[in-house]
Amino acid sequence: MIISDHAYEEMHKSNINEGEVKQCLEHGKIEIKQIVNGEVRYGKKLELKNQTIVVIYTLRNNEERIITVYPIRRKKTWQKK
Repeated sequence: MIISDHAYEEMHKSNINEGEVKQCLEHGKIEIKQIVNGEVRYGKKLELKNQTIVVIYTLRNNEERIITVYPIRRKKTWQKK
């Protein structure tokens, strides 16, 4: 697993560690599959104890290369009184 500088920055901002990224790659559900500049990119989502994360990656030479990582921000729902 190779992690881009951008992904490291996003992980740091969102308090996501490498173990959580690895866990997402191993156990997450594929939510995204798209071709960008001729390269297939995948996005896996995994619910953890404190947040849900998405890992966007590609495969090069049979190795996962992490492009970015981010948490899913949940919208607050307000109740009317």
